[in-house]
Amino acid sequence: MQRVLAKALLASGVLSLVVAGVLFVTANLLALEVFNKPELAPVLRGMSAGVVGLALFTLAANALQGLHRVTASIFILNICVNLMLVAVVLAGFNTQAASLAGFYTVAALFTAVLGVVFFVVFKPAAHAEPVPWARLWESCLPLWAVMIMSQLVQWSGQFIAGAYVSSEVVAQLAVAQRTAMLASFVLIAVNLVVAPRFAALHKQGDNAGLQSLALTSVKLIGAMALPVIGVMLLFPAWLMSLFGEGFAGGARLLQILAVGQFINAITGSVGHMLMMSGHERDMRNVTLISGSIALLLTWFFTVSFGATGNAAGTAIAVATQNLLAVYFVKKRLGFNTLAIWRR
Repeated sequence: MQRVLAKALLASGVLSLVVAGVLFVTANLLALEVFNKPELAPVLRGMSAGVVGLALFTLAANALQGLHRVTASIFILNICVNLMLVAVVLAGFNTQAASLAGFYTVAALFTAVLGVVFFVVFKPAAHAEPVPWARLWESCLPLWAVMIMSQLVQWSGQFIAGAYVSSEVVAQLAVAQRTAMLASFVLIAVNLVVAPRFAALHKQGDNAGLQSLALTSVKLIGAMALPVIGVMLLFPAWLMSLFGEGFAGGARLLQILAVGQFINAITGSVGHMLMMSGHERDMRNVTLISGSIALLLTWFFTVSFGATGNAAGTAIAVATQNLLAVYFVKKRLGFNTLAIWRR
């Protein structure tokens, strides 16, 4: 397994370096021609090398997940970088956007190194069968498309909004989306635990056990997400105002995005089920459709209705991705994750 991780880190490092280089070189062009915000250029340059750290610590976190080191995986993937950035702000360092971008890059690279150290310390069992490059690339190709299009579903709305609405409204949209994503935080945590179990049950041919685990996780996620969504729908202005007086105007954006995230939560870990059961190409097709919908709808709705339309387009794309994945889980594995009354 160590050799597999080493190959994956090498491939990810090379590709992310290319992306980081392109982002650094084109920072002025993107800031001026795409977003029409020249002050964004130093921020893009400052964060460009952070792309490498992000790619590597994400990979290390998923490797730790495969070793059932859930706590370490969550720390590397979701906590370490944010903790370091919060510490920088509380310590009173320069909190201008460009400076914070540089701090993010340092935090991401440090977290990547820490993730690899954790992996080595936990001493995974040696992999008896070497994994050739051809097999690694064959497995990764559909999942690269999945990751790229999934990122488009979640974040393309903010990029498109950056080109059509004011910086203040983009800030409201960004805060609303981050807040709405709290509705699916349980889903993220559950995925870290159940994804390896999905793979093991599928390999054992235990479809009944796979169904039982899937439905149990959906019930847990739904029960935890419903109160959070309720607060977002009933008190959106209050929640948004916690980030400052100017953010209360994004209350409607939060309500719209929260609905999309709730559908994401109640459908369960359908994406992981498809990927862990050998149906990566189905998940690739799902994300190709939903990613295309995200780009088209958020662009059209933003031009037509502003930030409200942007939020609606994102919510529709998120819901579409998860409902299509539910369909393919039913088609390939024989059960519906929305049928929570079944055991």
